[in-house]
Amino acid sequence: MAEGVRARRRRAAAPRPRPERREEAAPPSTRADWVDRRLRSAILSGELRPGERLAGAALAERFSVSPTPLREAIQRLAARGLVEIRPQRGAIVAPVSSEEAREIYELRQLLEPMALRDSIEHGDPAHRREIEEAYEAYLHSIRVEMDAEHLVEALDRHADFHAALLSRCRSRWLLRICSLLADQAQRYALVSLVENGGGHDLVAEHASLRDAALAGRAERASAILRSHLARLSAETAGLGKRTRSDREAFGA
Repeated sequence: MAEGVRARRRRAAAPRPRPERREEAAPPSTRADWVDRRLRSAILSGELRPGERLAGAALAERFSVSPTPLREAIQRLAARGLVEIRPQRGAIVAPVSSEEAREIYELRQLLEPMALRDSIEHGDPAHRREIEEAYEAYLHSIRVEMDAEHLVEALDRHADFHAALLSRCRSRWLLRICSLLADQAQRYALVSLVENGGGHDLVAEHASLRDAALAGRAERASAILRSHLARLSAETAGLGKRTRSDREAFGA
């Protein structure tokens, strides 16, 4: 009896855990992951505009995080080309231009059909299931009401579908380059979508791409992908004129 009382007293005297700080309760696995996603969403949606300075103190307060995960997230985004770190100016949102968009899509038209052809030729039933699942996730993502967060989510599912198509390509370097170009293209695709709503039926194009890949028609799928990327490139052709005021406003 006395031992039980003493045990209860020890438990009562034990320090209670502190409530979690907001930054420690972030949904992803680390605070840097959470900040990375929030910053990326703000950049892709245009909330943080091309050329805008990423002021560390203001962003740390805005996201309720310490400087360390913020710096880590900025370094990650710089490695992906969404942020530039410049001497004397610090970190800024990477500028956009029609010239860069043209170069990105030209490279994608050259490299992605090559990767897709090799991927389909070395695909298997598991690969076909991945393609089907990624397409269904993409389709689901575009059926919800589109605010900025959902728009970025739809872009991610779109990127996942393209990544699934290419995933059996045997060249790791080719896949890395395609992934980097796809990351950069997301901003231009989103600007184009916001500006003009897209000039063609993206769902139909992706359905045709899925069907050709599932049927093992490598050449047909590669041709559809090349045409798809060419149309996206054409829709970003006037981007430099539309975004010049953004670059001038922030001195980019």
